[in-house]
Amino acid sequence: MNKKFVVAWLAIIAVAVIGSGATHWALCGHKAVAQERLSDVQYLSGQLGLNPAQAEALGKLQGAVATQLADCCARHCAARAQLGKVLAGGANSEALIKAMGQAYEESERLTWAHIQQVRALLTPAQQARYDELIGRCVSGACNMDNVSK
Repeated sequence: MNKKFVVAWLAIIAVAVIGSGATHWALCGHKAVAQERLSDVQYLSGQLGLNPAQAEALGKLQGAVATQLADCCARHCAARAQLGKVLAGGANSEALIKAMGQAYEESERLTWAHIQQVRALLTPAQQARYDELIGRCVSGACNMDNVSK
């Protein structure tokens, strides 16, 4: 009797684990694409099947946007560093928060414009695949899951 009880519990646990895994897969689907992969020309060339001219044009776009985004990041970080010094309610804290927000907003707008520029280089089939990659990056599983991997 005791052996049947243990076997029954093991079967219940196995079904629960399989059910949980299947549910997670159905709800979460594919893993998110790490954002840095979408700035890797070699990765995108392979994923999208780019021809040499497309890859070269993409490389130029990636270089230009990387410079602009680095500037936004530097401005955001500089304002944040200053904000850290006035945490006790310094007079210019609102201006620093606004500067951080503006730098972040500009980086999002630059990213959106860049995505549209890349799409313009692609064939319709490549655009569909690129849109899928962007969607998995932006609206897929949280990228925090990829930090330790």
